[in-house]
Amino acid sequence: MADIVFLNGALVPKQDARISAFDYGFLYGYGLFETVRAYSGRVFRLEQHLTRLARGAEVLGLSAKLTSFDLKKAIYDVLEANHLSEARVRLTVSAGAGEPIADLDTCPAPTVFIAAQQISPQLQRAYQNGYKAVVSRWRQPGQPSPAGVKSLNYLRNVLAKAEAKKAGADEALLLNDRGYLAEGTACNVFLVDSGKLATPSLESGVLPGVTRDAVLEMARRLQLRVEEREVSLPELLKAQEAFLTSAVIEVMPLTAVNGKAIGSGRPGARSKELSDAFRELVTRETGA
Repeated sequence: MADIVFLNGALVPKQDARISAFDYGFLYGYGLFETVRAYSGRVFRLEQHLTRLARGAEVLGLSAKLTSFDLKKAIYDVLEANHLSEARVRLTVSAGAGEPIADLDTCPAPTVFIAAQQISPQLQRAYQNGYKAVVSRWRQPGQPSPAGVKSLNYLRNVLAKAEAKKAGADEALLLNDRGYLAEGTACNVFLVDSGKLATPSLESGVLPGVTRDAVLEMARRLQLRVEEREVSLPELLKAQEAFLTSAVIEVMPLTAVNGKAIGSGRPGARSKELSDAFRELVTRETGA
């Protein structure tokens, strides 16, 4: 983690960053977050991430309290203060400190925290072999509540990630309450079969990922047939290839699930095509 972070309007050394024990993010998980990626110091699709955050803030009743913060400037200030160009940046917003009685009216000001971290060199090596995943025993509700909000309530995802680590895998996949594929712990899932691209629909219980949207755009531009629908686990296991998407891992081949190879067990041609197209998109939009 970089040495300088942003907290409530100021850049401070990370060791000096403190929040109240009565912060509603800590007490109730009442808040939002976004993770973005910087390329050569420019953040890819930052506006889309901030738009999603704004939608969530509206649902959580935090919009008015965030008007005094220039979140875009704060993110770039953190990158500049830490001399970071290739980085992941985490923006966290909570309702702030209040009385421990679950009453938002007792929270006068939100907590806004931003931290950045250098992208791990191990990530580049991972593209060569792809990720291996396990299917978590934890289920994702078919309709997230509140819908589409990337909230601080990440317990299910953290537990699933711990399952993956214990099994020696890179990621865990969550099914929804109907038994269909939902998403990874911090990524969306795509599969390729018979020339078609499929990904679980938003109604399957997935968050509308910014990178997911970018991949759907690129696939249609490449005139690939794209389906957003319910996807079964057997369908994924029988697919010719699969990949995962997020702001940090971009387009990551998924080569095995529960020890069973997906397709050849190696990154597929379509995954590579979309990964290359994504890198070109990043270059066009960020100049990286």
